[in-house]
Amino acid sequence: MKKALIFVIALAAALVVALVIRVIQLRGAEAGPPGGTGTIEGVDVDVTSRLATRITDVLVREGDLVRAGQTVVTLDCTDQAAALDQARAQLSAAVASFDASHDSTVSADRSASAGRSNAAAARAQIAALEAEEKLAAIELARTQRLVATGAVAGDELDNARSRHDSLTAQVAAQHATEDASLQQAGALRSTGSAQRAQSDAAQRNVDVARSAIARADVSVRECTLAAPRSGMVATRVLEPGEPVQPGSVVLTISDVTEARTRFYLPNAELAAAAPGRKVMVRADAYPGQVFEGTIFYVSPRAEFTPRNVQTREDRERLVYAVEVRIANADLRLREGMPVEVAIEPMAQVIAR
Repeated sequence: MKKALIFVIALAAALVVALVIRVIQLRGAEAGPPGGTGTIEGVDVDVTSRLATRITDVLVREGDLVRAGQTVVTLDCTDQAAALDQARAQLSAAVASFDASHDSTVSADRSASAGRSNAAAARAQIAALEAEEKLAAIELARTQRLVATGAVAGDELDNARSRHDSLTAQVAAQHATEDASLQQAGALRSTGSAQRAQSDAAQRNVDVARSAIARADVSVRECTLAAPRSGMVATRVLEPGEPVQPGSVVLTISDVTEARTRFYLPNAELAAAAPGRKVMVRADAYPGQVFEGTIFYVSPRAEFTPRNVQTREDRERLVYAVEVRIANADLRLREGMPVEVAIEPMAQVIAR
């Protein structure tokens, strides 16, 4: 009976001591700077495939530090390399076809131009011959009058007629040459138009082949996956030999060089929080050490206290989310690590 009584008295004394300690802690918390508890977060980025193929090698392990642009995964690129070779061969054939059609177009245009030049020369020759023909006709008429009067012999008339007939024949020949040159130029112009159309089609084939090379080259580059940002390899999802589909996650990289955390302030303490204000962050893993952070976001809306978050005034159910950034170049703060955040008193800010 006495032992039971002693046990009850000891238990009651322990409860009283615990209650006193809790009251002291609460009063101390109320007297301290505004703040709350949070969990360290980083920026997680996934290394994903854009191709349907297989993994040939994963060059990093979980926990490795990587830098942005570093090659971390290689994929089987057999099909993509073959497609690139095929596109290059098609481009070579298209360029050869374009060169041939272009040369034919140039040749046809030159021949048509030469035909037009020949026709122009024939017209100039016709004009000169027609002038001579008119003079020969005048001379023939004069000779005929002189022969009729007996002033000249008949041989002179034969010579005049022969010269006139020769010039008439030359004019007719030059007209024929002009017509032939114009017909040839027209035919060559039509040929040049057809060749030009073929050349335009060949140029389009060249453009299509170059586009195919660009697409194939993109696919080949996608066979090498690089880290999108610097950080630590958090998860290695797939292994060499496993198949991947577009969008498949191979690695997850976590960047905590600028750690983040979120805590909740009750309405009564909200005035202490503003973007740019300094905060003091303490982690259980580093007792006695203080990390400096900066508030970069204060929620414009109130919300009910999350069940897994404790505030200094549990009686207030409406709180505001506050997000903090913490310099963490040495990576001592890890994702998921619980921390206590205290907003720097205004007096210290003014003193600075």
